[in-house]
Amino acid sequence: MKKLLTRTITGIVLVLVMLTAILVGPYSFAVLFLLILVGGIAEFNKLFHQSEIKPNQVLSYLISVVLFTLTFLIAQGILGFAFLFMLFPLFLIVMAAELYRKQEKPVENIATTIFCIVYLAIPLSLINFLVFPALSTGNAYTPKLLIALISLIWIYDSGAYLFGVSIGKHRLFERISPKKSWEGAIGGTLTAIAAAWAIGEFIPEIRTVHWIAISILTVISSTFGDLTESMFKRHFGIKDSGHILPGHGGMLDRFDSLFFAVPVIVMYLKLMVE
Repeated sequence: MKKLLTRTITGIVLVLVMLTAILVGPYSFAVLFLLILVGGIAEFNKLFHQSEIKPNQVLSYLISVVLFTLTFLIAQGILGFAFLFMLFPLFLIVMAAELYRKQEKPVENIATTIFCIVYLAIPLSLINFLVFPALSTGNAYTPKLLIALISLIWIYDSGAYLFGVSIGKHRLFERISPKKSWEGAIGGTLTAIAAAWAIGEFIPEIRTVHWIAISILTVISSTFGDLTESMFKRHFGIKDSGHILPGHGGMLDRFDSLFFAVPVIVMYLKLMVE
């Protein structure tokens, strides 16, 4: 009971903090997601604390923050897309820097550093294109798409939990996450589709059929995001990636679904809607 109370209080505080930061304006939004990004990188690097593999922590932070800042400015139209080409030399620097680190596993170190950026920094940077969508006039800051996506993820998770607890019998992916069931996944999907239908009434710029497609893509991608992070934790033999969110674990635990959902939804919006 105490654990449930802690989890509930933390969840309410987290929702209030996130909504406040997102709704206040673009700079509070940017600070929020930079903190999530930095926290996620810290937890990712900590996974290898007792391993022979040593990712380049300095460059993982530096490149990730640069990537987020560039996309923040590009999404607003302040910088052109050509500035993204600045990132390619930075990835080469990751490889060149390993020459001077004198570590036992340089290839693994390079691969892990780049993977950290791809897994965390790219998805969180793409969020900038959700809050500065081409659908808005002059790429104005409009956080409703981001709020809708986060809501769909949380509604799916809640629906999947409730259906799974009540009628779940057939395991979805028992080797990685023994508690998830097909019944929960199907129930959560139906809940998310119903929520998407309602969201379409509040965001009419996107047709209802697209919202339904977005909800299904969100369900699929967020499920794989959750399972992938569970795979990492099983590999490293840990229960939670961190303890910064009492009852919820760490940043990777709380936002694992978002890391997979954002690139998929941004791609769909760019190709099918905008």
